[in-house]
Amino acid sequence: MSAWSGLVRWGVIDAARTRQRRHRLGGAAAIFACALAVAIVAFDASRGAHPPAPTLRLSSSPTWLTGPPLGRTHLRLVASENGGPASIVDVDTGRVRPLPQLDVPRYPPALSLTPTRGGALAVVSHQACAHCALTNDDFLIGASGAVRLLGVRHFAAFAGTIERSWLPGTAAEWVLTWPHRGPCTLRLVPSSRSAVKVPCGDLGAEYADGIALWTDHDQVGIVVDPRTGAVRRHLAATNLRDDPVGHGFAVEGPSTGSGRLTLLNLISGKRRVLRWPSRLYFGYQLIPDPVGRFVAIEFVDPAYPGYSVPVGVSSRTVGQAADLWLLDERAGTLNHVPGFPILELLKQSGVAWTADGRLAVVARGGAFAQSATRTAIGVWRPGQRTLRVRALPPLNGYTQFVPLVG
Repeated sequence: MSAWSGLVRWGVIDAARTRQRRHRLGGAAAIFACALAVAIVAFDASRGAHPPAPTLRLSSSPTWLTGPPLGRTHLRLVASENGGPASIVDVDTGRVRPLPQLDVPRYPPALSLTPTRGGALAVVSHQACAHCALTNDDFLIGASGAVRLLGVRHFAAFAGTIERSWLPGTAAEWVLTWPHRGPCTLRLVPSSRSAVKVPCGDLGAEYADGIALWTDHDQVGIVVDPRTGAVRRHLAATNLRDDPVGHGFAVEGPSTGSGRLTLLNLISGKRRVLRWPSRLYFGYQLIPDPVGRFVAIEFVDPAYPGYSVPVGVSSRTVGQAADLWLLDERAGTLNHVPGFPILELLKQSGVAWTADGRLAVVARGGAFAQSATRTAIGVWRPGQRTLRVRALPPLNGYTQFVPLVG
């Protein structure tokens, strides 16, 4: 999948990772390591909480990403698999151009891609060892594909974890640094403000009066003043997560599994309860449109049973499935994106918004080896009745990608 929680981590802190896995849907690698076991346990345990996913009839069985032919899009994709070296893919011609200027290490994963005004922001990390100095190189990739170095940031003798929470609609992000020793710090990047000392925890939503941090195993939350680090108030312990989606809104929902979704107005505190719309129950990801009022919600299941499978494959085989819905922040309504649910390799697929308000879906293969090399892109504008589709070069997947218009 694409960036599951909006966070990029470097270094190792076992306690932090344990806590993060407890209350957030983990990264794609973690999903695949435990997918089958978790799905079996969740299926058995959930019978009393919600009905299991219904067995689908042949007419509604998930298939690979399909749809009417896609015409000219004027789109390029800056794409990377699992933080590795990046390329630019011309959607209309299929041409692929590597970006060696970024000098991305092949291991460990070291590239973070986020959309920004007029292009993509690429942050490349260089660190020789877990206790060595860390260097971040910031690049701007323009709509034409031109690459420009914006700056270099150095962290001397860095040894810890960095969490990043991108602010929708901007090129800025909150950066929480959690060293192995010493206090944690919070800073807005880019900004002229210095980092401030804050209690160690996991980044939560941005409220009108500060930034939320979840501080211990019981998920006790506090809101801190990002200018001083002072604690403004406490939040009730909860097993929910709330993710900011822009325009003063957040979506509150379960940390894992299914349950109720709530649209939260961070300014007024008003809540609007949303139904869980999908037949997929494993987890979900929010993809806000940085310039519009919509939020794409991708529901996934890495071990989804009960559909018709290709000839020659056991009917007991389970697949990896994704479902896509559109939340209108203003109206508080949910609408199904045409053509979904689909089968795909979750780790090598993604969803992103274009700068002109289109939703781009890249899906590779599915659960079965004979289709694992198929990669397709679907492009859809809210309100359209069909999702139009075209084949793409497979690369090594599209875990991260940013669409460029022009």
